[in-house]
Order: sequence, then structure tokens, then C-alpha cells
Amino acid sequence: MSKVVLITGATGKQGSAVINALLSQGGGKSFTILAVTRDVSSHAATRLARKSSSIKLVQGNLDDVPALFQEARKVCPEPIWGVYSVQISVGKGVTLESEVGQGKALIDESVKASVKHLVYSSVERGGDDASWDNPTPIPHFQSKYQIERYLRDVTGPGKPGASMGWTILRPVAFMDNLAPGFPTKVFMAALHNHIGNKPMQWVATSDIGVFAAKALAEPERWNRRAVGLAGDQLSWGQLDGAFARATGSPTPMSYWFFGSALTYAVVEVSLMIRWFASDGYKADVGARRRDHPEMLTMEQWLVKESPFKTTTTHRS
Repeated sequence: MSKVVLITGATGKQGSAVINALLSQGGGKSFTILAVTRDVSSHAATRLARKSSSIKLVQGNLDDVPALFQEARKVCPEPIWGVYSVQISVGKGVTLESEVGQGKALIDESVKASVKHLVYSSVERGGDDASWDNPTPIPHFQSKYQIERYLRDVTGPGKPGASMGWTILRPVAFMDNLAPGFPTKVFMAALHNHIGNKPMQWVATSDIGVFAAKALAEPERWNRRAVGLAGDQLSWGQLDGAFARATGSPTPMSYWFFGSALTYAVVEVSLMIRWFASDGYKADVGARRRDHPEMLTMEQWLVKESPFKTTTTHRS
């Protein structure tokens, strides 16, 4: 019998990547996928459902997690075995408190439903061990720090959730946030203003999906592990080289003063970029490549998955 897994953010970058990775494992026959979306009639949701008969759409949102689980039971009466948890971190109406509330509520409801394994998508904060004790100055990193510790605490010995396993994935900067156009150019100018040629770590969201699928497929191996996810680490010169080889042009970047205006106007962006410069991500790239040798480098992502117009074919 297939395992029933509830995937939040199913039509978003991470959720859809998890679903694609699950489907690639034996054609998806190992899992019944409950794909959570705010609107099951949306184009994105119907397109997702057409990918496989293993996918069942569940309408709901993380503002009412008990109602979401009730709807999931209507769609599929079999017990939910696993959960993939991801929350929106930034955007209109999103606060540190709202993200923490959603993350904790999903953990609580998973414990009540006797879920066997929960995979939580967090953020890297300075190394696998150091991240546990480092909230950082960045609000949407602090929220994940709080959710991580709550998950660990409520599943500790003697606690109601002691029988629920978990895996915490801590991705670094998303390659997929880079796209042709002015916003990316401004962000990259702000980044360059502060980090100069300091190496920066990057990951493709498709690889986040692969690791989530690994954790759900091999829960014993991944149980109670919290790991940083990075597929590449590049200085600015190396980043320019990756872009030049793949697209024929260096890293897209506006004039420096547009970047300065961004960090002046948006406090959270300023805090994040300054942290990149002073501390930065410290995921173990080598260890993750041993787990998943096909993790994409920046150049490979540009050629295989990015929206940038490229001048090369796939490179091994």
C-alpha cells in the first residue's frame, strides 16, 4: 500500500519540486500525494493534478490547519503517513508571528493525526550544528529557528510527539529566485555592494525536492537529522564565470546605487545581505553531493532549469 503524504505549498516552487521528486521514484506508486492548495480549481492546481493519478488536490491553507486536515481526510480517508511543511516567509500580510504560528500548528496537528514523519523546510544559519543555536538578526530566519526548536521539543522523549520522526532541510540562497529582469539586477547589485568577492552558497529548488523525497522514502536514514542544502559555492568572479559560460553575459547587475536604494528601503533585505557579508551560509556542499551526486551547480541550473536564455547545451 502506498504511503499518504501531505505536501503544503504544492503549487509553489518547493512543494512542486517535492511532488516532482516523489513522482520520479517508481512513477509515484510508493506515495499517494495530497497536494495542498488554496484553490483546487486554479490553473496551477489542475495542471499539477494532471501529472499523475497519485496526486489528489486538497483545498485549504495554513491559517486553519485543523480544517486542512479534515479536508484531507475527506479527500483520502487513509491515515496521513508523512507531511512536508513549508510556510510563506515574506510577502503581504506575512509576519514572523504568522509564520511561526502556521509552522507550530502544522506540527501539532501532525502529532494529533499520528503522522509518522514530518519534513520541515527551514533555512541554513551557519552550519548543521551551529544553526540550532543561531536565530540570526533576520526575521524570516528567526521564525524558522523557532519552528525548528519547537519541532525538536514536542517530539522529545516522553512528549506527545515522541513517536513522530522528522527531518529538517536547511536550504541556502535559491538559484530559482534569479530571473531575467530589473528586480534580480537590483538585488544582485545590493548583494555585490556588501559581499564583494566573498563566496556565496546556492541551491536549486529541484534539489530541495530531491532531499525531501529522500527523507520521506528513507525515514530511518534521515530521522532526526537537520542538514544544510547547497549545490554550489561561488565567489563573485566564479558566479560571473558561470553566467558567462551559460548565457554569454556576466551576472546580471544594475548600477550600485540601485542596490543601495534597495537595502535602504527594505530593512529585511538589508539585514539578510549584511548577514551574508558578516557570517553567511555554511552548508556542507561535499556531504550533500555525496548524498545526491547530481545536485545542480549554478551553471547547470542556468542551462537546465533557469528562465535565462542560454548559449550552451547541458554540461556533465
